[in-house]
Amino acid sequence: METRSILLYEVPAQKEQQIRKLARSMGIEVHAVSPIDYLNPVGVLLGLPGFQREPRPLSQTPLGREMMLLNGFDDTTLSRFLNRYRQEGIEPIGLKAGVTLHNIFWDSLQLFNELKMEEQMFQKQS
Repeated sequence: METRSILLYEVPAQKEQQIRKLARSMGIEVHAVSPIDYLNPVGVLLGLPGFQREPRPLSQTPLGREMMLLNGFDDTTLSRFLNRYRQEGIEPIGLKAGVTLHNIFWDSLQLFNELKMEEQMFQKQS
């Protein structure tokens, strides 16, 4: 079974602790990603087989917004997690995604830009 894990970006400490507590109760690992790792592929940040950390320039630029990336969640677990997230009264994170075969090779900045673009397109449609 694949390990379920969450990558958190620029989430304030109190909120991060709330998410960690919820995740721990569900057997989900949580990793806070530092800006110095933003240029590594998502697969490296998750510690997945076949991905090796390679020398990359360091990013010191914060994203300026919270972001959450969920890995290894089936539909049932995702629904349970999101329902409990709401029940616990944890403030929403606007930019979130699941790991895919496509975005696993992206770095965090690519992922962030894609999610922002999708958010803008969604806002225009509503």
